[in-house]
Parts: sequence; C-alpha cells; structure tokens
Amino acid sequence: MANREKYHETWKSSFHMLSREELYNFDIFTLSEMILSIEHAISYTEGYRFLLLCFGNEGSSEKAKSIMQDLEDYLQQIKDVHRFKINEKKRKENFLNGRNF
Repeated sequence: MANREKYHETWKSSFHMLSREELYNFDIFTLSEMILSIEHAISYTEGYRFLLLCFGNEGSSEKAKSIMQDLEDYLQQIKDVHRFKINEKKRKENFLNGRNF
C-alpha cells in the first residue's frame, strides 16, 4: 500500500462519522455547530488540495479530493437531520398553538 493510501486510510479510521440515528440525539444548536465546523474543514481541505495540485506529488490532490467528498457527504447527512429537527419543532409549535398546517 502506497504511503498516500495509508494516510487516507488513517484519516478515515480516525475521523468517526456518526450514524444518522446517532445524529438524531443531538439538539438543533449542536447540529448547527457541527455544520459550521465541517464547512470550515471542507474549506481548509480545498486550500490544502490547491497547494497539493501546485506543489504536491502526483495523485496527492486526488486523496484530498476524496477526503473532501467524504466530508461533503457527511455534511449533507447532518444538514438533513438538522432540517428534520427544525421542521419537527415547527410542527410541535403549530400544534400547540392550534394551527394545523
């Protein structure tokens, strides 16, 4: 296994991505913080990928691209749970206020 693949596998094993069920246990505020953090990580990785394109070894930017894709997929999952929790909260508020939309 090449050194780059080894680093990518190390990253994937050290970055624990929560399942959708685990994400439902968090409140809206915590999910919002997670979204901001992952968006920052994606932005940072994009900058790192640019540097690898300019100065890195052949294929190294593809590994950064792969990591970015993993982060973007995970971000979408968190956003889906966040959106669900917000809609659920609005439905409860509407129900308690006597509005059934």
